[in-house]
Amino acid sequence: MLKNLKALALMITAASLLLCVCACSAEEPSADTGTDIVCTLTEEELEAYSYQPQITEVMPTVHITTADSSNEFATKYMRQDKLDDLIEYVDATVTVADCDEEYLLTDAEAEVKVRGNYTLEYSKKPLRIKFAEKQNMAGLHGGEKYKNWVLLADWKDLSMTNNSIAFYLGKTILGSDGYYCTDYRNVEVYLNGSYWGVYLLAEQQEVKDGRMSVPEVEDDYTGTDIGYMFEYDGYYIEERNMPNDSGDPTFEVDHDRISNFQPGYTVKSDINDDAQLEFIQSYTENVYKIAKHSVKNDLHFRFNESYTAIEQFDGVSVYDTVSEVIDLQSLVDVYILNEICCDPDIGWSSFYMSVDMTEDGNKKLTFEAPWDFDSAFGIKYGYDNPDSAFVATTKNPWLLVFSNEPWFIDMVKEKWSEMKQAGVQDTALSLVKQYKTVYKDHYERNYERWEERVKLGNHELINTLNSYKTQGQASDYLYNWLEKRFECLDKRWA
Repeated sequence: MLKNLKALALMITAASLLLCVCACSAEEPSADTGTDIVCTLTEEELEAYSYQPQITEVMPTVHITTADSSNEFATKYMRQDKLDDLIEYVDATVTVADCDEEYLLTDAEAEVKVRGNYTLEYSKKPLRIKFAEKQNMAGLHGGEKYKNWVLLADWKDLSMTNNSIAFYLGKTILGSDGYYCTDYRNVEVYLNGSYWGVYLLAEQQEVKDGRMSVPEVEDDYTGTDIGYMFEYDGYYIEERNMPNDSGDPTFEVDHDRISNFQPGYTVKSDINDDAQLEFIQSYTENVYKIAKHSVKNDLHFRFNESYTAIEQFDGVSVYDTVSEVIDLQSLVDVYILNEICCDPDIGWSSFYMSVDMTEDGNKKLTFEAPWDFDSAFGIKYGYDNPDSAFVATTKNPWLLVFSNEPWFIDMVKEKWSEMKQAGVQDTALSLVKQYKTVYKDHYERNYERWEERVKLGNHELINTLNSYKTQGQASDYLYNWLEKRFECLDKRWA
């Protein structure tokens, strides 16, 4: 059994190189979408797509031992407890075993708690670990050390691989252009010696060097020239109304009421002053206005020197105008990822962006850190058609505004061609089979522990998925659906 997929990736890359027929252009995309876009990747560009997840025959284990030896922290809380600000960290030690020796941990001091929104309603709940000192976990992120890590329960998705495949795609699609997506790895979790199941170890979505790499604000600094990370968030009103001021700061933007309920934004990075919140609200709303007016009305606006207001000017093209305020490649990458995954949540929440407003920052709205794909890949009722034009049917304002722009679709086609040459689509399909085969015994053990998930199903899923009784059946569904999805997009973007 292969311990990783490097050999497979090399074979795919070598075969793909035979298909290269012309050179990519870094110039502004053409508005003519009648021409096929095919590009040749250099060895350096191919290397940018070389990410491979760690899949080993022996799955790492994470042992969490609480100070009171109780598992109650992982069982008693529900979503309402979060809204009432009742969920607290408990003191614990964390041991990581069954991985490379340099990443073993023994009784590292930490705090742990349950995390999530509606996932708190499930019996097997996601967890968050906050170490007292920075630690690496199981070799993720090249061995870099951070205090905060998460363990995703993958309860809704019977295949337990939706998030894994989406993160692989994120690591290659976004990562090849220098944007952040979490690293990840399957682990088995034990709480106070009791087996708790298979989890997906991932990184906390946060502003830290190497993660969302906008600058962290210094304590007590009140200037607006800082880094911001924020989320398009359907739960923003709940964040705003959290008791004890425990929620994150929020703001609203007028998106022309593209849906009956328009999500707002939740700021995920530290801010110290109301002026910073007011600035990022104004900035975000004005960036949307610039994009909307240029695309819909061919009217061109730009920011004033202080980025506090916009003014009209005689713009040359929509591309030129928008590229001054939006990192368009990041939006192209996120667009492709979500067209592949068909994630119903994209118009609702877990849609992250950032902007660096410091002196050396590019001051462009950047889209990265994709998250939360447990409802994706055709498993949710009403979202199972692999031949649909997905993004155009969502209510995500940032993706909708560009979804019919010819030059934007040309950028999408060019990126799609790169992905095919690098073997991204083929590797994603191979990973589905790899997880099913290598971790078969681990999945069976997980569902022996959480038998209720198999027996009761999930009310959000299509009937086919709820008829399945094994991870293998759900995995085969994912493979077949994803294969058809790639075929559909290939017809659109080849």
